[in-house]
Amino acid sequence: MRAAVALLFAALFLVSPASAKADTIEVTGQITHAQTTSLAPTGRGGDAYSALWLVRDRNGNAVGDMLIDCRWVTSGLRLCVGQLGMPLGTIAVIGASRTRFLGQLAVVGGTGRYVGAEGALLFNATGRGRYVISVQYRTDR
Repeated sequence: MRAAVALLFAALFLVSPASAKADTIEVTGQITHAQTTSLAPTGRGGDAYSALWLVRDRNGNAVGDMLIDCRWVTSGLRLCVGQLGMPLGTIAVIGASRTRFLGQLAVVGGTGRYVGAEGALLFNATGRGRYVISVQYRTDR
């Protein structure tokens, strides 16, 4: 009987899903300031790119900003780090992409409402300096 009770408790703790909250944010971004710097090695393989994006909700209202820094590690691959700032906190992202027009970065944390966030940020260019940004994230809150 004790073994059965112990097994039941173990099953409850091991099988119960974590109380993580999943959510998605979909916004648009427009580059408001960008700077490219040539670093060694010269050419695209060493260029660094920094940008500030104005982020809007689906109604066109400004709701935050996104800072992104990328460096072309090779002529076909760049490493990026960034931060999406929203009214209730920030979402930190990092990852590699082969182009600046379409890609996915890992959500690696955040502040405020987004503390402990993990997931993915997808970006897709829709025009000159304009992007659709979709963030799927999960927190333990």
